[in-house]
Amino acid sequence: MLVRIKKRMRNVPSLNDRGFTFIEMLLSLLTFLMIASAFPVGMRVILDNGLIESGIRRMEWEIFSSQVKKEIRSADEMTVNPENIMMKIDGKVILYEKYGTSIRRRVDFQGHEILLQNLSSFRFKRIEEGFEMTATDLKGVKHFAKFQNYIKVGEVSS
Repeated sequence: MLVRIKKRMRNVPSLNDRGFTFIEMLLSLLTFLMIASAFPVGMRVILDNGLIESGIRRMEWEIFSSQVKKEIRSADEMTVNPENIMMKIDGKVILYEKYGTSIRRRVDFQGHEILLQNLSSFRFKRIEEGFEMTATDLKGVKHFAKFQNYIKVGEVSS
Protein backbone atom coordinates (compact mmCIF):
# COMPACT_ATOMS: atom_id res chain seq x y z
CA MET A 1 0.00 0.00 0.00
CA LEU A 2 1.19 3.33 -0.92
CA VAL A 3 0.67 6.24 1.35
CA ARG A 4 0.68 9.51 -0.26
CA ILE A 5 1.70 12.41 1.81
CA LYS A 6 0.54 15.61 0.46
CA LYS A 7 2.98 18.32 0.98
CA ARG A 8 1.78 21.75 0.37
CA MET A 9 4.32 23.87 -1.39
CA ARG A 10 3.84 27.52 -0.75
CA ASN A 11 5.67 30.33 -2.41
CA VAL A 12 5.18 32.58 0.57
CA PRO A 13 6.35 31.48 4.00
CA SER A 14 3.78 31.56 6.71
CA LEU A 15 3.50 34.85 8.54
CA ASN A 16 3.44 35.15 12.28
CA ASP A 17 0.43 36.45 14.11
CA ARG A 18 2.20 39.03 16.26
CA GLY A 19 2.05 42.02 13.90
CA PHE A 20 3.50 45.49 14.56
CA THR A 21 2.93 46.34 18.18
CA PHE A 22 2.17 49.73 19.65
CA ILE A 23 5.51 49.74 21.52
CA GLU A 24 7.45 49.13 18.32
CA MET A 25 5.55 51.99 16.66
CA LEU A 26 6.42 54.33 19.54
CA LEU A 27 10.10 53.33 19.36
CA SER A 28 10.25 54.00 15.62
CA LEU A 29 8.53 57.36 16.08
CA LEU A 30 10.99 58.26 18.84
CA THR A 31 13.95 57.33 16.61
CA PHE A 32 12.56 59.41 13.72
CA LEU A 33 12.00 62.44 15.98
CA MET A 34 15.54 62.23 17.38
CA ILE A 35 17.01 62.21 13.87
CA ALA A 36 14.70 64.99 12.70
CA SER A 37 15.54 67.20 15.70
CA ALA A 38 19.29 66.86 15.02
CA PHE A 39 18.87 68.02 11.41
CA PRO A 40 18.49 71.80 12.09
CA VAL A 41 21.48 71.76 14.45
CA GLY A 42 23.57 70.07 11.78
CA MET A 43 22.49 72.59 9.16
CA ARG A 44 23.39 75.48 11.46
CA VAL A 45 26.90 74.10 11.92
CA ILE A 46 27.31 73.74 8.17
CA LEU A 47 26.02 77.23 7.37
CA ASP A 48 27.86 79.05 10.17
CA ASN A 49 31.15 77.48 9.23
CA GLY A 50 32.26 80.44 7.13
CA LEU A 51 29.90 79.92 4.22
CA ILE A 52 27.76 82.94 5.07
CA GLU A 53 29.56 86.08 6.20
CA SER A 54 28.30 89.52 7.05
CA GLY A 55 31.43 91.24 5.79
CA ILE A 56 32.69 91.96 2.30
CA ARG A 57 34.08 88.89 0.67
CA ARG A 58 37.34 89.27 -1.20
CA MET A 59 35.82 88.25 -4.53
CA GLU A 60 33.01 90.78 -4.10
CA TRP A 61 35.53 93.56 -3.45
CA GLU A 62 37.64 92.58 -6.47
CA ILE A 63 34.63 92.57 -8.79
CA PHE A 64 33.41 95.90 -7.44
CA SER A 65 36.79 97.60 -7.82
CA SER A 66 37.31 96.25 -11.36
CA GLN A 67 33.87 97.54 -12.40
CA VAL A 68 34.66 100.97 -10.97
CA LYS A 69 38.06 101.02 -12.75
CA LYS A 70 36.42 100.15 -16.04
CA GLU A 71 33.86 102.91 -15.68
CA ILE A 72 36.43 105.50 -14.62
CA ARG A 73 38.58 104.80 -17.65
CA SER A 74 35.66 105.68 -19.90
CA ALA A 75 34.78 108.91 -18.03
CA ASP A 76 35.02 112.27 -19.75
CA GLU A 77 34.89 114.32 -16.53
CA MET A 78 35.14 113.36 -12.87
CA THR A 79 34.57 114.98 -9.47
CA VAL A 80 35.91 113.31 -6.34
CA ASN A 81 34.48 114.21 -2.94
CA PRO A 82 35.09 112.31 0.32
CA GLU A 83 31.46 111.14 0.28
CA ASN A 84 30.92 110.42 -3.42
CA ILE A 85 32.29 110.34 -6.96
CA MET A 86 30.55 111.96 -9.88
CA MET A 87 31.52 111.10 -13.47
CA LYS A 88 30.26 112.17 -16.83
CA ILE A 89 30.23 109.44 -19.48
CA ASP A 90 28.64 110.05 -22.89
CA GLY A 91 26.57 112.92 -21.52
CA LYS A 92 25.24 110.95 -18.53
CA VAL A 93 26.13 111.80 -14.95
CA ILE A 94 27.06 108.71 -12.95
CA LEU A 95 27.19 108.97 -9.18
CA TYR A 96 28.74 106.52 -6.70
CA GLU A 97 27.66 107.23 -3.14
CA LYS A 98 27.21 105.64 0.26
CA TYR A 99 23.62 104.73 1.08
CA GLY A 100 23.14 103.30 4.58
CA THR A 101 25.53 100.34 4.78
CA SER A 102 25.76 100.04 1.00
CA ILE A 103 27.38 101.72 -1.98
CA ARG A 104 24.96 102.61 -4.72
CA ARG A 105 25.29 103.77 -8.29
CA ARG A 106 22.90 106.25 -9.86
CA VAL A 107 22.67 107.46 -13.44
CA ASP A 108 21.47 111.04 -13.95
CA PHE A 109 20.48 111.10 -10.26
CA GLN A 110 17.92 108.35 -10.82
CA GLY A 111 17.88 104.69 -9.96
CA HIS A 112 19.24 102.69 -7.09
CA GLU A 113 21.80 100.07 -8.09
CA ILE A 114 23.46 98.47 -5.06
CA LEU A 115 27.10 97.66 -5.80
CA LEU A 116 28.49 96.72 -2.39
CA GLN A 117 26.82 95.92 0.94
CA ASN A 118 27.66 95.57 4.65
CA LEU A 119 29.90 98.63 5.02
CA SER A 120 30.45 100.63 8.17
CA SER A 121 32.48 103.38 6.45
CA PHE A 122 33.49 104.37 2.96
CA ARG A 123 35.80 107.20 1.83
CA PHE A 124 37.12 108.58 -1.43
CA LYS A 125 40.38 110.50 -1.46
CA ARG A 126 41.61 112.53 -4.37
CA ILE A 127 45.17 111.84 -5.50
CA GLU A 128 47.21 112.88 -8.49
CA GLU A 129 45.79 111.24 -11.63
CA GLY A 130 42.86 109.59 -9.86
CA PHE A 131 41.59 108.74 -6.42
CA GLU A 132 41.82 106.19 -3.60
CA MET A 133 38.89 104.35 -2.13
CA THR A 134 38.89 102.94 1.41
CA ALA A 135 36.07 100.82 2.79
CA THR A 136 35.56 99.17 6.17
CA ASP A 137 33.04 96.37 6.46
CA LEU A 138 30.82 95.58 9.44
CA LYS A 139 33.43 93.17 10.84
CA GLY A 140 36.08 95.91 10.85
CA VAL A 141 38.09 94.59 7.88
CA LYS A 142 39.54 97.41 5.76
CA HIS A 143 39.67 97.29 1.98
CA PHE A 144 41.67 99.63 -0.22
CA ALA A 145 41.82 100.34 -3.95
CA LYS A 146 43.59 102.96 -6.05
CA PHE A 147 42.03 104.17 -9.28
CA GLN A 148 44.03 106.12 -11.82
CA ASN A 149 42.62 108.03 -14.72
CA TYR A 150 44.45 110.09 -17.26
CA ILE A 151 41.82 112.77 -17.60
CA LYS A 152 41.89 115.94 -15.57
CA VAL A 153 39.93 115.45 -12.35
CA GLY A 154 37.80 118.49 -11.79
CA GLU A 155 34.18 119.43 -11.56
CA VAL A 156 31.46 117.67 -13.50
CA SER A 157 29.35 120.16 -15.38
CA SER A 158 25.68 119.26 -15.42
